[in-house]
Amino acid sequence: MAEDAAPPAEKKSSPMKLVIVMIIGAILLVAVSMGGVFFLMKSMGMGGGGGADHAQPAHDVSKDPPIYFPLEPAFVVNFKDRGRTRFLQVSMQVMTRDQEIVTAMETHMPLIRNNILLVLSNQDSELLHSADGKEQIRQQSLEELKNILVKETGRVDVNIEGLYFTSFVTQ
Repeated sequence: MAEDAAPPAEKKSSPMKLVIVMIIGAILLVAVSMGGVFFLMKSMGMGGGGGADHAQPAHDVSKDPPIYFPLEPAFVVNFKDRGRTRFLQVSMQVMTRDQEIVTAMETHMPLIRNNILLVLSNQDSELLHSADGKEQIRQQSLEELKNILVKETGRVDVNIEGLYFTSFVTQ
């Protein structure tokens, strides 16, 4: 009967097909790995092409959060007012968004304090009592601070957005 019939022949895969499948798999694995590495480098800002077309833009400090740096202790100067000795005590804070400027102010604090004290002590008493006079003193102090930082750091882009009086007392 049918017992004598041979079982159907099993299809044998050729070793050549197995080698080709393994090579294609290895190529795909390498390609996926390289793509992942490229993506990670690009997202970390390490570039990925090295050419000028892929240059990273310079960091824009104007988008950083503000840093308020106190010029401490308060400035105290004396001045003459109609023959009497009077005193001025002023507390100030500088606003910047650039940590390098804060570091430079810390480094050059003795020079900054000296020059701002000179600006404050050369004021007329009538100027100290008007809002316009206070604004003029604030602007002079800010300009002096910027000049010091430009000279001492060599930077022309001293990013100081403001100098603010946090206390202003005459006696």
